[in-house]
Amino acid sequence: MESIEKEAIRLINLKLKEKGWDSTILASKIGMHRSSVGKMLQYDRIKLDRLKLISHLLGYNFLRALADQIDVNDPPKYTVEDVSVIKERIHELEIEVATLMKVLKDK
Repeated sequence: MESIEKEAIRLINLKLKEKGWDSTILASKIGMHRSSVGKMLQYDRIKLDRLKLISHLLGYNFLRALADQIDVNDPPKYTVEDVSVIKERIHELEIEVATLMKVLKDK
């Protein structure tokens, strides 16, 4: 998928075709000028609020469909340098915790 917005517009065009609507009908339903809707569809640019409104009008949850295409389960990729910095920070935090525990015990 090239971009989320491009995929959203692709899905909108698909659902418009299924419903037998064109950009003029969509424009009147969402309160936009026909040329603005045409530009939105041509240049693959859409605001979230507008996507939500179009989802409601077309009876299709575009946001859910797009979210399902985002793979967020991939673990982050760290470089050797990142790991070294993280280990050092963990060590610093462990020292900090030990110091705080000692201070709390002394009270």
